[in-house]
Amino acid sequence: MRFNKILTAAAVASLGLTFVFSQGKAAEASINSEAKTKTYSGTKSLETLLKAAGLTYNQFNSVANGNKYGSRFGYRNGVGKPEGVVVHETATPGATAWDEGRYFNNNWMTAYTYVHAVVDNNQTIQLMSPDYGVWGAGPIANVRYIQVELCEVSTRSQFVQSVANDAYYIASLLHSYNLTPSRASQDGSGTIWSHNEVSHYLGGTDHGDPDGYFAKWGYSMSDFYSLISYFYNKQGASTGTNTGNTNTGSGSNTGNTNIGSNTSSSTDSSSNSSSQAPATQPVTTKKLRLMRNAYSYDASGKKLAVKALKAGQYLKVYGSAVTIGSSKYYKYADGKYVKAGNIDGTSWTLTGNAWTYTISGRREWSTAKLLKGSKVTTYGSQVKIKGKAYYMTGFTSNNVAKYVKAVNFQPKPVEVSTSKRLMLNSYSYSAAGKKLPDSMLKAGQYLKVYGSAVTIGKAKYYKYANGKYVKAGNIDGTSRPLKHNAYVYRVKGTRNWSEAKRLKGSTVTTYGSRVKLAGKYYYMVGFSGQTALYLKAGNF
Repeated sequence: MRFNKILTAAAVASLGLTFVFSQGKAAEASINSEAKTKTYSGTKSLETLLKAAGLTYNQFNSVANGNKYGSRFGYRNGVGKPEGVVVHETATPGATAWDEGRYFNNNWMTAYTYVHAVVDNNQTIQLMSPDYGVWGAGPIANVRYIQVELCEVSTRSQFVQSVANDAYYIASLLHSYNLTPSRASQDGSGTIWSHNEVSHYLGGTDHGDPDGYFAKWGYSMSDFYSLISYFYNKQGASTGTNTGNTNTGSGSNTGNTNIGSNTSSSTDSSSNSSSQAPATQPVTTKKLRLMRNAYSYDASGKKLAVKALKAGQYLKVYGSAVTIGSSKYYKYADGKYVKAGNIDGTSWTLTGNAWTYTISGRREWSTAKLLKGSKVTTYGSQVKIKGKAYYMTGFTSNNVAKYVKAVNFQPKPVEVSTSKRLMLNSYSYSAAGKKLPDSMLKAGQYLKVYGSAVTIGKAKYYKYANGKYVKAGNIDGTSRPLKHNAYVYRVKGTRNWSEAKRLKGSTVTTYGSRVKLAGKYYYMVGFSGQTALYLKAGNF
């Protein structure tokens, strides 16, 4: 078994090779046609980049972390034996691979998510060795596949370069592990999977990426699979194909170089054969007004020890708001972010007619009375003025901040709905936590839930209809480490032979309370298609 399977700069440099994706005209071409003309931007190590920046590398599930989160786990067929690659996208517009790499490094211990690599239009950053599994696409996929995140970019040219980088990197992984490209299938076969296909064919997750993001650019998973296959075949014809003699960790910087060789013997100086990374594409900027005094934060969401930004000024922000932790932020300078809520605000509906006030609590007479039922945008959290709660709602023409009493608003903004899969048969409950009659919901169906889970009594619930709630534990589940190797069972307590044994030390998400099957206790751990899967409770 070969453990060292990631491409290194040393291996490439020793061959003295460069690679060009393809020659050809890019004008008026399809995304794939253009992507085939691009030069791979190079693979770098997160650990090396962090150390160069004076930051700590928090190795995923390692002894270095005192085994607090468990030890690294291999795939179901063993360490260094992945069965393919899951394609993700970050859902954070404007966040770079460097931003995402630092986010995973700083938050995997609490966010319970981690991937092997993140890719944008400038570089591929490898977070750790793909010889081991990560927490990327649910318990079934995590022990089978390498997980790679594609960053959301803002221009078509950036998108073309980013999918070229992603496809090339994935193709190189397939070569490294002696895998050939094949599409995901409902029977669980295939080496190229989207997160959406994992959700539909394997279960254990409910994400739909990267389909929605691809569609924004008139692109599809089928197009991306075709691009991976193209690069896979090109690499197979190159003398620079990886032979597996690579590092097991992420400590080596593979450099900003091309991997492989150009199969063309052309020496035309205009050919795209340079190993230099393409120039950074421009990021859209816009001027937005800061509505509240605001702190500045770094890319990991940590408050910076700098002077607070004053309300009323205009900031030049880069790209769209990005998610850091549980909040949205705008980037306004290198390494500096401001909370988006202090700029964009939140839309509320007035439950009564309302006057506006100044920061001193006096009536502000230049603004007409706001009428019940109208929409008002507020900025930031509530503030106390003379003992009463207010929301800031903007500025007068004289740059005087305006406030409206909080009691004039509905308790919370309009709820946003998301689709989540119900993992267990579940009762419905009222807003008071009382079980509703004749309300059994069937496991496996998708519910449209509103907002985040809310606490009613001692339990968490999702609202899925007017006056109707379902327990969140039957949707989100609980993450548990396995103390023993565990076989998978069906609802009748019989072995499910199509599912691989779950390995000791791996983390499994369970749903709901223990259930008794054929006289023994089990936890439900997800679906394979529409078949519910169970593990014996004694294994946790």
